[in-house]
Amino acid sequence: VHLQCETSMKLAVIGTGNMGGAIATAVIQAELVLPKNLLLIEPDQEKREYLGNQLSCATSNQFDDLSENFDLILLAIKPQISREVLTNLRDHLHSHQLLLSILAGTSIESIQRLSDHTKVVRIMPNTPAQLAQGMSVFHAAKEVNWTEKELVKQLLDSCGKCFEVRSEIMIDAATAISGSGPAYLFYLGEQMVIEAMKLGFSESEATQLVQQTIFGSAQLWLNSGESPGTLRQRVTSLGGTTAAAIEKFNDLKIGSGIQQGIHQAFLRAVELSKP
Repeated sequence: VHLQCETSMKLAVIGTGNMGGAIATAVIQAELVLPKNLLLIEPDQEKREYLGNQLSCATSNQFDDLSENFDLILLAIKPQISREVLTNLRDHLHSHQLLLSILAGTSIESIQRLSDHTKVVRIMPNTPAQLAQGMSVFHAAKEVNWTEKELVKQLLDSCGKCFEVRSEIMIDAATAISGSGPAYLFYLGEQMVIEAMKLGFSESEATQLVQQTIFGSAQLWLNSGESPGTLRQRVTSLGGTTAAAIEKFNDLKIGSGIQQGIHQAFLRAVELSKP
């Protein structure tokens, strides 16, 4: 296996949109990949040059620069162009390389078939990876060995936290929880800001109130080691203001609505995964 020590991991990133850019930035900041060992492949010249300058790494608009020196090749493209990109990649992949895909709803089997490459790992990251606070899960094809999985873990740990899931369907499950999860939280934040402004706070005051409340509460939950239910009950005094809000949420079946919404996201992920 062509794997060097941690600091000399060689990575090529195909697609420098939000996620591709975030992961490339995180590995450079964590010093997991040296700038000389990173290649960005992106057809959009402006995007390519901007990120290349920021990270002081090589950039290209073609697959010809994908030498066998790269250990990992990260596919961070739009699902719509995946068939075309994977077919074009065929002639540029070497058997020892790991092909990592963050394509939602594209199965390992279809990536293997289109790219004619066996060592495939499917990853579900999320946008907080931009701040190295991401949550990622991954599932590897059976052709990927333990050492190679450790390499994937190092890569994802530099972007936040990660763990391996035991079956590919759990990638779809994670898509609905952590992949889409930031949007659920922003949706809640949005409603809180709207109501804060209705109650008389300025937009900047409302934003600060809500941001710090969400941030502080997340930290409290992380550090307490307690369940969210327990922490919620602590804030909810009998007959108090929080109880009035929770009662209204329960009347409107908001809890059940959130669970159903998340399940809907899961079903959509499964549907997208079908060839």
